[in-house]
Amino acid sequence: MRVMRRTGFDPRLLAWPILAAFPLFGAGYESALAPIFRTDCLPCHSGPSPQAGLDLSTLESALKGGKTGPALKLGSAESSLLVAKIVSGQMPPGRKLKDAQVSAIRSWIDEQKTVLAGVTEADVTPIFQMRCVVCHGKRTQEAGLDLRTQEGRLKGGKSGPAVAPGRPEDSLILKKVIAGVMPPPKLLMEAFVRPPSSEEVETLRAWIAAGCPPTPPQPVMEERFTDAERAWWAFQPPRLPAEPQVRNTALVRNPIDRFLLANLETKGLAFSKEADRLVLMRRVYLTLTGLIPTAKEIDEFLRDERSNAYELLVDRLLDSPQYGERWARIWLDAAGYADSEGIKEEDRLRPNAWRYRDAVIRSLNADKPYDRFVTEQIAGDELADYRKLRAPAQEDIDRVASTGFLRMAPDATYSPSNGSVAERMNVIADEIEVLSSTLMGLTVGCARCHNHKYDPIPQRDYYRLGAVLQAAFDPYDWVKTTERDLDLALPEERKTVHAHNEPLNAEVKKLEQAIEDRAKPWRDKTGKKSLDELAKQVPEFKTELDRLRRLIADVKSRLLPEPRVRALYDMGGALSPVFLLKRGEAQQLGEVVEPNTPSILKGPALKPYSVEPPYEGTSGRRLALARWLTQPDHPLTARVMVNRLWKQHFGRGIVSTVANFGKTGAPPSHPELLDWLAVEFVRSDWSLKAMHRLMVTSAAYRQSSTTQPEALSADPENVLLSRMSLRRMDAEQLHDSILLAAGRLSLKQFGPPVPVETEAAGEVVERGSKDEWRRAIYLLQRRSMPVTLLEVFDLPPMSPNCTDRAHSTVPNQALELRNSPLVLEHARYLAGRLLDEFPDSPSRVEAAYIRTLSRKPARDEMDRALAMLERLTSQWEAHLRSQRTTAPYAMTAVWRALGDLAHALLISAEFSYVD
Repeated sequence: MRVMRRTGFDPRLLAWPILAAFPLFGAGYESALAPIFRTDCLPCHSGPSPQAGLDLSTLESALKGGKTGPALKLGSAESSLLVAKIVSGQMPPGRKLKDAQVSAIRSWIDEQKTVLAGVTEADVTPIFQMRCVVCHGKRTQEAGLDLRTQEGRLKGGKSGPAVAPGRPEDSLILKKVIAGVMPPPKLLMEAFVRPPSSEEVETLRAWIAAGCPPTPPQPVMEERFTDAERAWWAFQPPRLPAEPQVRNTALVRNPIDRFLLANLETKGLAFSKEADRLVLMRRVYLTLTGLIPTAKEIDEFLRDERSNAYELLVDRLLDSPQYGERWARIWLDAAGYADSEGIKEEDRLRPNAWRYRDAVIRSLNADKPYDRFVTEQIAGDELADYRKLRAPAQEDIDRVASTGFLRMAPDATYSPSNGSVAERMNVIADEIEVLSSTLMGLTVGCARCHNHKYDPIPQRDYYRLGAVLQAAFDPYDWVKTTERDLDLALPEERKTVHAHNEPLNAEVKKLEQAIEDRAKPWRDKTGKKSLDELAKQVPEFKTELDRLRRLIADVKSRLLPEPRVRALYDMGGALSPVFLLKRGEAQQLGEVVEPNTPSILKGPALKPYSVEPPYEGTSGRRLALARWLTQPDHPLTARVMVNRLWKQHFGRGIVSTVANFGKTGAPPSHPELLDWLAVEFVRSDWSLKAMHRLMVTSAAYRQSSTTQPEALSADPENVLLSRMSLRRMDAEQLHDSILLAAGRLSLKQFGPPVPVETEAAGEVVERGSKDEWRRAIYLLQRRSMPVTLLEVFDLPPMSPNCTDRAHSTVPNQALELRNSPLVLEHARYLAGRLLDEFPDSPSRVEAAYIRTLSRKPARDEMDRALAMLERLTSQWEAHLRSQRTTAPYAMTAVWRALGDLAHALLISAEFSYVD
């Protein structure tokens, strides 16, 4: 402390973070010079009044010097006044530095010549991009200053040029950075901007001292691919093959069968016999709607004796509202749909994500052509200027909401601890993964850090694709995910919200005024203005304040949120440059790249990617991508989608790796069929329903799952489709079908998600009600809180998406069905309905089988079920008597016994498997 009293310098300040961020000198300083300067120089040459005006606490001030001029000349120790003073013994006063210390100072100053010689604009660009352009960049240019380009830095803003080439001491930006006022400390919390590191400060200083040299010109690198790479099957446009000839034409129902049967006949095989009528009915119901048929629907189908009864049934299912709900679930997996942001333990909810879910359902039910559907998913906002909509219709809102496709990846960048540029880059990377895996069937993410090791996808192409999104997702001009919603809603929805909220808001104001009225007498007595301070001093007022605040909180909890849309849209302003990231690191900026598509897919077959802004205020980059993807001859788009449909209908894709059509993926089992389907898809005006109908009316789909020895030997994995594969229901099919069988399923559509909660035993369940248990697609999908029944049956985590669900068989699944109180409750509800509707045990048993297994029980099954009911009824009656319950013993015992039978059917393997 004697040093502080004598010089005004407090050595403890050296430990302050702000000073640690700006060391005295550049590379090598901490090890070579820091100990010398801290003990021998700073006591006199720092603080508010340094001796001779020389402040050595920062490099900038040392270069500026004091009354006798600059203390240092970087690159030349002999010309540096500081060295001369040290060698002459004038500094430090009263003692002499050791020869080794003087030598270290000389060496470090001379080494800076090499440092200065190599620094160019390329080295400082990452600093400007990550620390400065949020305020001095695309949308915002505080004080008229744009720091994105060399021209903008030299031009400067209201205070003059930002940099003075060759004169660091005169460069305004360096002064501001070293003073700690730029970037402003408030941006740490508001925009998550970190101050420059010590190395970055020295790089900036060296660049200015060297005259602000520009980035050296880089040679233009043309992508080169081998003939074998260009010839890969997935990169060739699909061509319509001739339908093959087969011997057993009686088995052919449509062209699909010809392609499959031709392969089977080469192995001496044929299709299996057609499945039983009710088995086929249950199968197609679950495939197209995700639900088992009702007893009434079963009866109607069995009574329909028309030759085309099955085809007419398929048409009815495709026209049903439940079709869109089923197939939207499959698409939402690929999009990575979730109702929460993920990553952090907080797992913040996304209040408006459900509008994307609803838009997908409506689009699929309307059989929106897939090329239009894809265009809206990528660039629905660019098809028409949504900003000019005064009274938007539902289709207007859905068009914009569809861009939620690229807003579903985990995103916690609303938080300062997760909002850095690197984390923003991760969000963009996840969206590129969703885009490429879902629509192109390519693993482009492998090229984020280097050229793809297996497929011809250079790293440059990865960042070109990223540049397509950067007009909306600019990592250097980021908008928090919580602030990226559009004020877009139906007029009637606004009226509904207003009508609901108006009396509640009035009640809140009334309660707030009551607080002020209660506070006034006490304020007059105590003079205290703040409510909380007043409450601390006056216990009586605190009690009343707490009570009123609880009432206000309760009223506010009943307010409906203002309707908004979670969408992707360009953020406006002049477009920022997009950089290739060396090794994928956000701080290592490489060459500037322009938006474009994978080079391997360029050629005479496709029109090139071409950007034309559709209206003022948006770039048109994403719309150009959508139009490039939906060209009729695109090698991937149609193939990838028909393969995804095929996988859902037959249990295995023609390309089994549905998201990887590259060299590490599986080759197509039936390449000609895949091409025929892709061409037919486009010829059918991209109609998804037409492709569904084609697949489920084929003889291949109608086969029995019964295995024949010769087929099992020649086709053990059923790749050739010599039979139908037996599959377990997926999580949503099981959940929804349990509710349907119990008679509790509500067919209400759309709207905010159903909340979920954790029961005392730890099971996460939906908050259903007696009259409204909704389909799983409408349940809240919070990443940190999945519904237990869905999770144990392989509900996938969205990280960032799921292109192919796993189907496991594990003990937890049987345990969940057996022990879940909710599943038992549904079973007992079913039992209650059976008791109400049927007069005796045989009719109840038959109805239970039809409602759960979609068939009547066999004779031996009926006998066993009746014996079981009799035994269980006696056991329950004895139990109830022993409990001295006041309920009617006999009827309650019958209900519980029937509930046990219903429970056994609901948790049986036959119920949960699709034959």
